Amino acid sequence: MFKGVRAGRRMLAVTAGLTIAVVWAVSASGAGTPAGRAIAIRAHAADVQQCADPHSSTRDQANPLDLAPAPGADPLTGAHFFVDGPAHGAAAGAIVTLLGHSPAGFPDSYSWAQLAASIAHGAFHRQLAGNRRLAGEIAELSKIASEPEVQRVSAYSRGGGPGAVFLQTEKLLCKNSAADPGSIPILNTYFLVPAAGNCPSPAALAAAGPTFRRRVDEFAAAVENRPVVLLLETDALGGSGCVSRVGSLPAWESDLRYEITTLAPLPHAVSYVEAGYSDANSVAYTARALNAIGVAQIRGFYTNDTHLNWTIKEVKWATKISALTHGAHFIVNTAQNGNGPKLNPHPGTQGNEDLCNPPGRALGPRPTTDTGFALADAWLWTSVPGNSSGCGGGPAGGVFWTARAVSLAAHANGRLGPGLPSLPY
Repeated sequence: MFKGVRAGRRMLAVTAGLTIAVVWAVSASGAGTPAGRAIAIRAHAADVQQCADPHSSTRDQANPLDLAPAPGADPLTGAHFFVDGPAHGAAAGAIVTLLGHSPAGFPDSYSWAQLAASIAHGAFHRQLAGNRRLAGEIAELSKIASEPEVQRVSAYSRGGGPGAVFLQTEKLLCKNSAADPGSIPILNTYFLVPAAGNCPSPAALAAAGPTFRRRVDEFAAAVENRPVVLLLETDALGGSGCVSRVGSLPAWESDLRYEITTLAPLPHAVSYVEAGYSDANSVAYTARALNAIGVAQIRGFYTNDTHLNWTIKEVKWATKISALTHGAHFIVNTAQNGNGPKLNPHPGTQGNEDLCNPPGRALGPRPTTDTGFALADAWLWTSVPGNSSGCGGGPAGGVFWTARAVSLAAHANGRLGPGLPSLPY
């Protein structure tokens, strides 16, 4: 389990109708963003976000998240990662909905701990008395609601226009964070594919470049000195095979390198870039691409993000990649791999895994930094288990599907792979 530290927030205000410039200079310690880069953000009064951030612009390489006590070799050890409450949390919101309440009726500051206490022995406990079916569903959803929830900031946030990424990031860090004060947020970015497309031509990438870079800059401006874990760019390399085939890979890698170069100097960010999955791209291809985009500037990479492959297979693959990327560390997504993947009958045309809300899947190993593998910094659920993939009979992509979430939780298993011990929970 992750243990807590208190992380403050530095006051940032965006004034109505005013364009402000945020500029950092790179210090001798490596803090800041590239010198001389100005990031203009336009906002409206209704979107003003403010929160204190007492953290300095100096990075302690041995303790970048400012944890107490210091973490040791793994910078994530001891961090209490953000657990969302019912106002914004997917599973927590589903629980209160089943109890007949609207998530919007709960304040941002109402925590998962408060909700869990009410379910265990408060008003909601009394409501559940005698309703074993509902109590069972809520118990299953609680397995998800009690774990850290990764917060996505994407090209779609608030419509994606100028200032939108900044404002959404500020909202997450200043407003939503009230549900778990002092925790370390995990933020995931998704800027490149929405801007350029899944398999863009060089011309399409060039056209999307300014918008992509603006969003990256806004994101950096909002994070500033705050302690965060960053999971950079869903689909960065996992789906890049098509990009390579159409001749766009150099430009694609250049964009990813821009994001890494911009975010790497943030003084209290620990960053990992999406590297794909062991059942799609080779070790050699992935390592070459990671080196090309500058993985050495950050902590490392994360795998299995949109897949359900066994954890142990990802570890073996990622360990080989690490040897070719100057010892980069990694995170494995274990959100839905407790039963491993559902394999397609025709992988040559269908892909190796069924990714369309495949039936019979299960929550995998719980989020933890105690992985047992020196290069594996953590198992994390890089997206909310139960979020629909948008096909296979489910709701639209990204929508929390309560029935699927309950099924995943009911079959939860922390086993690392086939033939290894079954660890139901």
